[in-house]
Amino acid sequence: MARICNADSLGEALFLYKANEDALRDCKFIFAAGSGPTPGFAVNKNFRGGAAVRSLFGTDRVVVLDDATVREMESGDTTFAIDYSISLDTQAFSYLTPYLAGNHARLPEDFQEVFEFIARDDVFVDPLPYLRENLGRLGEPKTLDHVFRTFRAYEVLRTIDLPWLQARGEVRSTLPDSDLDARAQRLLSRQLYDSQDEALMRELKRGYHFAYIALLKMVAIQLSSGDALTNEKMLKFSEFADQRMATMNARETALARAYFERGQKLAFFGKVQSKKQDLIEQLQNMAWDLWHVRSMEQALVLKPSAHARFFFPAFLTFDKRLIEVIDLYPLKACAFSTEEGQPMPFYDGDWFDFVATDESGKAHFKERFYSSEAIASRNARRPAASSSLLSVVTDLENDVRAAAKI
Repeated sequence: MARICNADSLGEALFLYKANEDALRDCKFIFAAGSGPTPGFAVNKNFRGGAAVRSLFGTDRVVVLDDATVREMESGDTTFAIDYSISLDTQAFSYLTPYLAGNHARLPEDFQEVFEFIARDDVFVDPLPYLRENLGRLGEPKTLDHVFRTFRAYEVLRTIDLPWLQARGEVRSTLPDSDLDARAQRLLSRQLYDSQDEALMRELKRGYHFAYIALLKMVAIQLSSGDALTNEKMLKFSEFADQRMATMNARETALARAYFERGQKLAFFGKVQSKKQDLIEQLQNMAWDLWHVRSMEQALVLKPSAHARFFFPAFLTFDKRLIEVIDLYPLKACAFSTEEGQPMPFYDGDWFDFVATDESGKAHFKERFYSSEAIASRNARRPAASSSLLSVVTDLENDVRAAAKI
């Protein structure tokens, strides 16, 4: 699968697929491409006011390989349905909710552009980031009330009266208030039910903690050794990922490299500084952003609707800092087994450029962290590492407090 995703051309990828198709019956491949089908509206788009839709891939078109598609290609053209959705991040909800709450206030021009996009019949949005962030906080009455009001706003978003919006620049639903209340209540009931699912909550916390741990570690390194060379900081970060986490996270490594080079000039880390009393809280919120981006990769493996062959996720945000982070790591390809359900993402470039600035440094990293022995060691240690995340979080929060002098 890795050889196919790293092929020099789509022709070579297809040749490798055909040579190994018996072993790849349950595997699917998606490639960024200059030509090919468009994955709905799950493509990169910038709005005038600064909001943006971002997909995982750097191109607006993709090429896919799987058993059914390849067989159809051999007989001629292939035509198949896809499924997609655009997730609204929590900041998008906080920006848009006042205009969805029924006050019929006139919209700022840049908001109207976003609403008109969302209101199209062929555009699908979901509230997954907001759902995930609040799933563990539903035991608080104030949180329940806030979540219900947000869900009601989301139901307005799903049913915007587009002619009214275009004619008057105001947001209203095509449904009566009673229907909006009922829909929001059903969504809240499902959320309460999911919050009691121990396996779901355990996986949610695990994914969040992985993102939080990576963020804590890069901040601890930056604040405690700001004068060190970037390669030295990258070595510390990679050694931690290898030894403590038994996982080399490519996307987070790319972010660490940009942060070590640019510091607070990388806008995502603009509020990260020494002696800032709410630093840990800031990092906790930033970790949710990273986890939502990472979760897009996991969403690629979701089983699409019954008539569709592939699912494509995207992200809509007003957060320019987060847009900058997403743009650091466009994918050239992603593969997954439908049986195992774990995505294998591949960066559009030389990934080792992130970890070293010269060929000898790259060679050292490859031998140190990507030899067959190193990979086997991480695979063996990963279950134990995953079971000790909370203790790692505690240790790193203390490291950050010490480095930040708080």
